[in-house]
Amino acid sequence: MTKVIFAFYFSLCSIVLLGQSTISGRVTDENSNEPLIGASVSVGSTGAVTDLDGYYSLEVGNGDHLIQFSYVSYESKELSISVDGNQEINIALGTNNILNEVVVTADIAIERETPVAFSNIPTIKLEEELAAQDIPMILNSTPGAYATESGGGDGDARISIRGFDQKYVAVMLDGIPVNDMENGEVYWSNWFGLDLVTKTMQVQRGLGASKISIPSVGGTINILTKGIDAKRSLRFKQEIGNNGFLRSTFGFTSGRMDNGFGVSLAGSYKQGDGWVDGNYTKGYFYYLRMDKQMGNHLVSLSGFGAPQEHGQRPFSAEAGQVDTEYALSLGVPNSAIEQLIVANKGRRYNDAWGYRDGEIFNTRKNYYHKPQFSLRHSWQASERLFWSNVAYLSIGNGGGTARDGATIEMNEEDQLDIEGAIANNAPTIFNPDGISNTIIRANRNNHFWYGFLSTVRFDLNERLTLSGGIDGRSYKGDHFREVYDLLGGSGWQEGQVSPTSPVLQVGDRYEYDYTGIVNSMGLFGLVEFKGDKWASFLNLSVANAGYGFKNNFTLFELDPVNVQTYTVKLGATYNLNDRNSLFFNTGILNKAQPYKNVIITNFWTNSIDGQVANNYENEDIRAAEVGYTFKSSKFSANLNAYYTIWGNKPLDRLPSIAEDESDPESDRIPVNIPGIDALHKGIEIDFVYKPIPKLSIEGLASIGDWIWTSGETVEGVLPNGVQYQYEFDATGVHVGDAAQLQLGGQIRYEPIDRFYVKFKTTYFDNNYADFQPENLQGDDGGRDAWQMPAYYFSSLHTGYGFKLKDYDFNIRFNILNLFDEVYLTDARDNDDFNSPSFKDFDAKSASVFYGQGRRWNLSLQASF
Repeated sequence: MTKVIFAFYFSLCSIVLLGQSTISGRVTDENSNEPLIGASVSVGSTGAVTDLDGYYSLEVGNGDHLIQFSYVSYESKELSISVDGNQEINIALGTNNILNEVVVTADIAIERETPVAFSNIPTIKLEEELAAQDIPMILNSTPGAYATESGGGDGDARISIRGFDQKYVAVMLDGIPVNDMENGEVYWSNWFGLDLVTKTMQVQRGLGASKISIPSVGGTINILTKGIDAKRSLRFKQEIGNNGFLRSTFGFTSGRMDNGFGVSLAGSYKQGDGWVDGNYTKGYFYYLRMDKQMGNHLVSLSGFGAPQEHGQRPFSAEAGQVDTEYALSLGVPNSAIEQLIVANKGRRYNDAWGYRDGEIFNTRKNYYHKPQFSLRHSWQASERLFWSNVAYLSIGNGGGTARDGATIEMNEEDQLDIEGAIANNAPTIFNPDGISNTIIRANRNNHFWYGFLSTVRFDLNERLTLSGGIDGRSYKGDHFREVYDLLGGSGWQEGQVSPTSPVLQVGDRYEYDYTGIVNSMGLFGLVEFKGDKWASFLNLSVANAGYGFKNNFTLFELDPVNVQTYTVKLGATYNLNDRNSLFFNTGILNKAQPYKNVIITNFWTNSIDGQVANNYENEDIRAAEVGYTFKSSKFSANLNAYYTIWGNKPLDRLPSIAEDESDPESDRIPVNIPGIDALHKGIEIDFVYKPIPKLSIEGLASIGDWIWTSGETVEGVLPNGVQYQYEFDATGVHVGDAAQLQLGGQIRYEPIDRFYVKFKTTYFDNNYADFQPENLQGDDGGRDAWQMPAYYFSSLHTGYGFKLKDYDFNIRFNILNLFDEVYLTDARDNDDFNSPSFKDFDAKSASVFYGQGRRWNLSLQASF
C-alpha cells in the first residue's frame, strides 16, 4: 500500500505547469532596516519564509494576485500585483499597535531583543512535518526537547524540556495558561486540531519571558492562533494514513473586512485504527473566532473544542513481552524471558483490548471534551499606553475507563475475551439476577475553570517601558469513579461485599467522589530597557495559591490552604554588531507544590478523609543562562548554556507510612518527603546553513548533565501523632525519563519551485529509566536507574504545490520512522507490576514502551 501511495504522489507531482513567474525580494524592519528572519510571504496557498538575510522567493502563476507579508508582532501588509514575468518586491514592516496584544499578553520573545533561548516553529513547519502526530512530536528537532508517544494512543504524547517533564513546561494559548491547575499536566488529545488555526508557535527554554506566574521550569510553549491580521482564505484538506487513518478539514479566514470585522472558522474530523493494536481514535474539532476593530480598540471572542475518544495502551511492559530477540540484546537473560506469561508479541501488542460484537473494544479508553472560550479587549489608548484585558472559561468533561471486578481472561490470540466476560455476567443459579462480576468503570475528571488577565504597558520614553497587571484563576475539579458499562449484567455491587450491598447502575458513583479547588491571584510587573545595542528586563511577580477539598460522599470539607509564591527574573541582550549578539538571564521561581502534594486524597491506602500534607514547603528553582547568536546571509547559529537548581522537587507518587507498623492491616498514610533536590545543567547549539537559496541544512546538539543532589533523613509526625523516619540517598544519581544527549540534523532541498524534499534524523542517548529518587534506600542508595539504549529517529517529508485555474493545491507525503527502527522511548525502573518482578536496576527489571514502527501520511489541500 505504501508503494502505491508513493507512486500516486509522485505522479501528481509530475504535472507540468505553464505560465509561471518568480517573485523575490527582501523583508526588513522599517525602523532598523535589519532583515526579518522567518517572515511569511504568501500568495494564495503558495508561501515562503524569508531566509537568514531576509530574502524570499516563490513561484506564482501569471495574472493578478494579492501578496501578503507578515511577521510576529509586526503589522501585516498586502499588495495587489499583476504578474507577467519575474518581479522583485522589497518590503519594510513596522510594528502594529493593535497587535501589541501578541507581545504584551502572549509574551512572545523577539530576536536580538529578548534575552532567552527560543525557537520559532512557523506554520509551514507544521504543515510539512506534523503528519497526524501530536504537536509535541515535531518539537524533537528543538534543542533540549524530548517528546515521545508513550503507549501510542492518539493524543497521549508527552514532552520534556531540559529534563523537566511537561508538568513543568508552561503551555500558553494566545497568552492563556492551559496547564491543569491541579497537577500541571497538558493533555494533547484536548488540543487536536490546533494545527489548523496556529499562526505561529514558539518554544522558550528555561524560565522564559512570561510575566505571570506559570510553571515554566523547563520552558514555555507559546501557541498563537490566526485572527483579523490573517489574509482572507478558504481551504479544504484531506489526509489518509496507515491503519485506516482519515482526516477531513476545512478552514476559513476573512481577514480584516471593510466594516472592521474579521472571522476565522475551522472544523475537522478524524478517525483511525491506530498503529498500536486497539488504539483506535475518533474525534472532532471546531473553532470560531470573531474580531472587531474599532479605531484603536480590538475586541475578540473565540471558542474551540475537540470532543474525542481514543483507545490506550496504559502500561509499559517487559521488553521480552514485545520482542524477545531485542530483549536478549539488552541483556535480559533467557531465564527471565522463559517466565513471561506472554512473549514476543510484536511492537503493536496491547493487552487491554478484545472484540465485542465483532468490533474492537478497548477496556482502556480516554474520552474528553474541553471547550475553551475567551473574550479579549485591547486598547491602544495613545502612542505610549496600551491596555489588554482577557477573560476565559474552560469546561472539561470526561475521563478514562478500566476493568473492575473479576479478571477478564485472555483468549488464544492473547486478546481480552470480552464476550466471555459478558457471558460470565449472565444469570446463573448462584447469581439469578445477573449481577455483573466484571464491569468497565470510568475515572471521571470534570472541571470548571475560569480566569482573567489584565495587562497595562506604558512607554516612558523610547528606551524605557513599564508593564504590570493582575492574573486571576479559579478552578474546580470533580473527581469520581462511576459505573460505565455493566458488560451485559443487571447491576454492580462494589467489592462483592454481600448480597445486601447496594446494586449500582451505569452512572452511579462509588469508591471516591471529591472536588478539588484551586484559586490563584497574582500581581506582576515588568521593566524593559531598549538601547542602541542593549536590551534588558526585570520581572517581579507575586501570587497566592489557595487549595480546597470537599468529599462529596461524606460532605467533609477542609479549610482552605493558602500558599504564597513569587518570581524574580532579569536578563539582558547585547548586540555586538549586525551579526553577533550575547544574552544572559537569571531568576528565582518560588513555586507552590502541586495539589496532590498539599491535599492528600488517596482513598486506596487509608480510610481517613482528605487531609493536608505533613509538609508542603514551596519548590525553589534558581536558574542562570548565557547565550550567543551569530547570523549572516548563509549561516546562522545559536549557542547557550544553562544551570538550574531545583530545590524541594515534589514527588510524583507519594510514599506511604503505616500508622501502626505492627499491624499489617493498618491504614497507610501518604506523606511528602521534603528536601529532594536536583541540578540540571547543559549546553545547546543549533544552526542553519544555506549554501544556495534552494538548499538548507540544519543541525542541533543538546548535551545535558542532570543529576539528583539529595541524600536525606526526614523525620515527621502522622496525623495520629505517630513519629516516623524516612531515609533515602539519591546523591549523584542521573535524572531519568528524558534523553540527556540529543543530536539532530535536517536537509531541505527544492529541486524545482514549489517541490521540496526534506530528510530529518535525531539521535537520543543517555536516557535513564524513570524512577522515584526517594526509593533509593539502604543498599540501593546512590544507584543509577537502568540506562536505555540509544536510538535514531528518521523521517522523510516531501510536497508539491501547483495551481489549476484559480485554485491552489498542495500535496504532501510523509514517512515517519523511515528505516523502521526498533527502539525504546520510555522505561520505568524496577517496575513492581512486571511478572516476574526484579529489583536489579537493569533491563529485566524495567518495563518499557517501544517506539512505533514505520508510518505514512498523504494529504491534499485545496485553497481558494
